[in-house]
Amino acid sequence: MSGRSVAIVGGGPIGIEAALEARRRGFDVTVYEADRVGGHLLRFGHVGLFTPFRMNSTEAGREALRAAGVLIPGDDDLLTASELVGRYLSPLAGLPELRGSIREGERVTHLGREGFSKPRGIASTGDRGREGAPFLIRVETPDRLARLDRADFVIDASGVYANPNATGPGGLPALGEDRLGDRIDRWIPAMRGEAKDRYRDKTILLIGDGHSAATFLAEMGALAREGRTGGIQVHWVLPERNGEEFFPAIEDDPLPARRDLAASANSVVRSAAWITRHPGAIVDSYDDTWGGRLRVRLRYPAGEERRIEVDRVLALVGYRPDTAIYRELQVHLCYASEGPMSLAAAVLSAGLKAPGQAGDCLSQVAHGPESLRTPEPGFFILGAKSYGRNPAFLLTIGHRQIMDALSLLGAEQALPGRPLSRLRPQGRGVQ
Repeated sequence: MSGRSVAIVGGGPIGIEAALEARRRGFDVTVYEADRVGGHLLRFGHVGLFTPFRMNSTEAGREALRAAGVLIPGDDDLLTASELVGRYLSPLAGLPELRGSIREGERVTHLGREGFSKPRGIASTGDRGREGAPFLIRVETPDRLARLDRADFVIDASGVYANPNATGPGGLPALGEDRLGDRIDRWIPAMRGEAKDRYRDKTILLIGDGHSAATFLAEMGALAREGRTGGIQVHWVLPERNGEEFFPAIEDDPLPARRDLAASANSVVRSAAWITRHPGAIVDSYDDTWGGRLRVRLRYPAGEERRIEVDRVLALVGYRPDTAIYRELQVHLCYASEGPMSLAAAVLSAGLKAPGQAGDCLSQVAHGPESLRTPEPGFFILGAKSYGRNPAFLLTIGHRQIMDALSLLGAEQALPGRPLSRLRPQGRGVQ
């Protein structure tokens, strides 16, 4: 091994920015993207982002595209998710610095360490250390063939959006959930686009009370004002609110688009006759009916049960990291969030609250390079996946993580056999 090869899992906004910065620092980079660049963002491509373009991009990335003659959005522009991909991420991935480095359609299924199973190489065993042993990367290609690649360092920036949470009690799948097939959507549907026909004249079970649910309800409200709801009826399962707004707004919210979404969704819920609310209900089971619909059993806090019939389920209940790919690595995870323990502890000690609670994700700061270390030398989890199930991650934090992780990789290269002199001069930083 060269001592300077970096494998990056995930070709999203953090993976691509990390690849660009790593190349500028002299590393050999390979990006593995199971779908295509920005694939997770494209799953909700029609949705407008709360944060302006300057918060979803880096100074280094913007300068690189300007130098390449690419017309980029204005700093204060609010883009949709697909526009962020089309006008920024895809052009970044096409820069000469990354040519040949990005492998779309190649899924990383497992990560390991050559010569070391998970229990080997810890201090109590007396084994030699794991430092310096190449990482093993098991990759599946689009034709389902598998191979093993190797790298000196690995950055997992694969995100969480491909792993939706279940809809049942206690975070478990409800009974029958595994048989729903294409009758359940777990991402925000494009009601003016591809989802229009499959939702027309249907009764929907909506589960969730975050910004994704607010986006769906606000969109439905806009369609209702245009007389274009198509006969849709919605049963909405949500927590009990104790007199609060359905979607609490942040006081003096610095993001007007987020403030407006909460106001719009609250207005729709208060006035729409096509919404039936089920506060405090829990989904216990799904069963098929003779007519091809779904019979859903709801359980309420007082022990009451009710059965309703719906045509489709829209589960907007959040997402979680796929921790299985690094099961053979020595990674210490938080027992609550499933994020790396050091970072999870730093976030918790900083008192970060989720949006809509007593605080705002915009108030957080990066927690420094040491918070990104895992017990596995040379392995880092960055981006949304680093926050695990905590939804308060911001791309600006991820951009800082890139710089912190790469500073640690420079230190790793100072190990015997990895002289820092092999690095080219460092490029411009990422804000």
